[in-house]
Amino acid sequence: MPKFIKATYHPELKTAEFISDDGRHLLRTGGSLCWRLNNGGNLVSPVVKGVPCPRKTKGYIGFAKAGASEHHFFIFPDYETGRAELKATLDRKYADHTVSETIRAYAPKHDKNDTDQYITNLCKLSGVSKDSKLRDMSPEQLESIMDGIERIEGYHADAASRKEVWVNVTKIQASDGTRPIQGEEIVVKSDGKEVTLKSNAVGLFPPIVHGKSPVEIKHKTADGKLKSLGTLPADRSQHMSLVAKLEKFLGRTAANQVSTPSSSRKHSLTYTVQPGDSLSKIASKFQTTVAQLKHDNSLARDLIIPGQVLGIHAPPPSTIPPTPPKKAAHKSPASQPSAERTGQQSPPQAKPPKALQGQKTTPARSKAGSGEPIQLIQPEDGQVPWMKYAIAEAKRHKGAAETVIEKDIDYHSQINDGIKGLSGSLNAWCAAFANWCLMQAGYPIQNPKELGFVDRVAATGRAEGFRNLRGVRTKAKQDYKDVPFVDNPLYEKIDEPVYGAIGIVVTPSGHGQHVGFVYGRESEDSICMLGGNQGQTIKFSPFTEKEKEISLGKKKKKTNHLEFYIPNHYTKTHKSSNKKLEPVSSLDLNKEIGVKGKDNKNESTR
Repeated sequence: MPKFIKATYHPELKTAEFISDDGRHLLRTGGSLCWRLNNGGNLVSPVVKGVPCPRKTKGYIGFAKAGASEHHFFIFPDYETGRAELKATLDRKYADHTVSETIRAYAPKHDKNDTDQYITNLCKLSGVSKDSKLRDMSPEQLESIMDGIERIEGYHADAASRKEVWVNVTKIQASDGTRPIQGEEIVVKSDGKEVTLKSNAVGLFPPIVHGKSPVEIKHKTADGKLKSLGTLPADRSQHMSLVAKLEKFLGRTAANQVSTPSSSRKHSLTYTVQPGDSLSKIASKFQTTVAQLKHDNSLARDLIIPGQVLGIHAPPPSTIPPTPPKKAAHKSPASQPSAERTGQQSPPQAKPPKALQGQKTTPARSKAGSGEPIQLIQPEDGQVPWMKYAIAEAKRHKGAAETVIEKDIDYHSQINDGIKGLSGSLNAWCAAFANWCLMQAGYPIQNPKELGFVDRVAATGRAEGFRNLRGVRTKAKQDYKDVPFVDNPLYEKIDEPVYGAIGIVVTPSGHGQHVGFVYGRESEDSICMLGGNQGQTIKFSPFTEKEKEISLGKKKKKTNHLEFYIPNHYTKTHKSSNKKLEPVSSLDLNKEIGVKGKDNKNESTR
């Protein structure tokens, strides 16, 4: 029997969508809301700053908001789990309460409940007095109370309209290649009907159900035209990426004509070198020549390195302009419902950054350089936007000491983390440099103020801040050091290193000591990272990947190790975009960017 691992609710369709471990989707429609959610007691999660934050409820696989309600209802994988959590909630929260006291808290009047009628009906259905305490009830009486709650909440209503349909479903996420896009439009055509769908704040379109007839997907481009992206196979579920960058994010679509070297020279653009690239590959991709690339970029050799920015059909810009994200409009925090029917701390999610706009170039074309622009589904991977800023800074400073760098730029001040200056042991700046690069690429580095994290600003100045930060005060005037740590919702931990990942040097005691960007594999057991405050400059250095135990005379000592993270809203496909890190030499790379000397010391701090 399939196991449900995740569920979402689509209020506009009044449909609960359950995703099983075998990839199929179960759609539950009709009946009542609590039936669709397997939540007979209509249990809801506590809400902190508009985000569901359950504390003790277990077994749920999603949340649902329906209609105008501000409540976040739990979705359970099956009826039995929902029933068990209803019993656990009554035992945990209301054991010392009477039936009357329980219902006045469970279904209060301010939630538009007829609380007095609820109590009367529950007593009639269960045969239990309203003055009876739950703790004093027999198991049979408590079961009767639960049966009555389910009936009053409406679990058994509209049973004739219930429908459960197993389907294959395709989910599409709009992206500019690195970040989600809100408001993109696609048109779904099936059985002679067309439906327009828009992507939400995280770039996801509503799920597309496969029917018996073929389902054609069309993309609505910036000029309002529809371009077919193909037909969905009916026999399997899929998760696809729609990279909507050709018109809206990289310029207008060119006319359908063969591209020639003379005509293509009219359209200049920049390109960030990716792992595995060579001048010949790049020249072929953009219909130019290796000689022209070397001339445009003043290259004496054929050697290029990932993260390097090249000019295509023109010299590259002398500096890389920052692309700060637009401020997201946050909703005013919703008040926590007093009818708290739940409870396990779950870190709230930050809103995704806005996609870049306004860049103009020629759209990518087929290898032959003719015909329509290449298909948008399943594009090339490898775009890591923050790396070009890290590379550019490393090349610009050429191994200068921090005392020299801070006269030109203070990364602490740039990200406003409360620290001034780079020099000195108290001003460790590896995290400030990493956050500055992410900020230049348009990624948020601070969680929204509305979430209430007490050190949302200070965390940007610490390597540990990428892993976790102090959360929200749970008591009035709670001391800062007593505020519990939570995972930083801006970042997601990944198991294997990929190019551009945020690498955290973690001590044997479990503290994040240093941060840099993964660049390649230095050796079988070490990773080459590019970072700030490595040898008091910006350069490439090797770091031990996995914890080892080494001998120091008669004593043994455990080494530091690396953990890897990516921004939470970075396109999912990029997690596996680099099947294997390329072998590199930090000494050779440092020489290439102008860092002199043979010392590979990295002085990783903070």
